[in-house]
Amino acid sequence: MKLLYPTFGALAILVVFMFLIGRQNRDLLRVRAYRDFFLRLIPPLSTGVFIAGLPFVMDLATVENYGPVLLVYLCGAAVLTALMTRAVTPDERRAGTAFRKGEYEKAADLYDEISARRPLPRFYSALGASLDASGNPGAALEATDQAIKLDPRLGIAYYNRASALASLGERARARGDLQKVFQVDSSRTLRRAAAEALETLEKD
Repeated sequence: MKLLYPTFGALAILVVFMFLIGRQNRDLLRVRAYRDFFLRLIPPLSTGVFIAGLPFVMDLATVENYGPVLLVYLCGAAVLTALMTRAVTPDERRAGTAFRKGEYEKAADLYDEISARRPLPRFYSALGASLDASGNPGAALEATDQAIKLDPRLGIAYYNRASALASLGERARARGDLQKVFQVDSSRTLRRAAAEALETLEKD
């Protein structure tokens, strides 16, 4: 059981990692989307199971096969965790990838399909961002309105709605939404982006 203490250390790090994942997805808890929330915990949970089992597996290994057993176990754990990570939310992954590549119309179509199946605020917000980026701020406004209606504390929805409002020339309302970002559930990165957008609105 020589790996017992390192294993406890790794598990402690994993608990912190899971806590951070939980914080990033607390919007799902607000709207009681427990299934979606726990799906996002599956990869770190599976990793935790592998880490917890490592001392027991290595305790069965002999001096001669210690290295190969450890290598096979860790490689198997890494592969299975990677497969589970990719399998958890493949539709969201495709939509997010399309958006990052600048394929905004494709992203909008994908997020539209996702939100039809799973009407969660984060998907309506992402749909709004995709529609706005593809040159359809009117539809983007409707999507972000729906996101905020479902979760009034979702900061990214206010940010995306502000972008759509600015595109429509409604600068006062856009400014109000950007200020709202600082009052609701928003990450530091989002707050910095909102501050920069506010500065841009003030200059124009």
